[in-house]
Amino acid sequence: MKFMLSQRIEGEKIRCIGGKISKPRLIHQSGGHRAIFVDVRSARAKVVRVWRVVKS
Repeated sequence: MKFMLSQRIEGEKIRCIGGKISKPRLIHQSGGHRAIFVDVRSARAKVVRVWRVVKS
């Protein structure tokens, strides 16, 4: 099984179990939105809730 050094998962809610977790950092998204960035090493993660699509 091959592992990539940097894998990216996206979702509205993500559940993660890891060995080493960095300090949470607040990052700014578009507009007035804010998000939290956490670097997790040797982890298993899954998307609990996928992105919602809003029809206008």
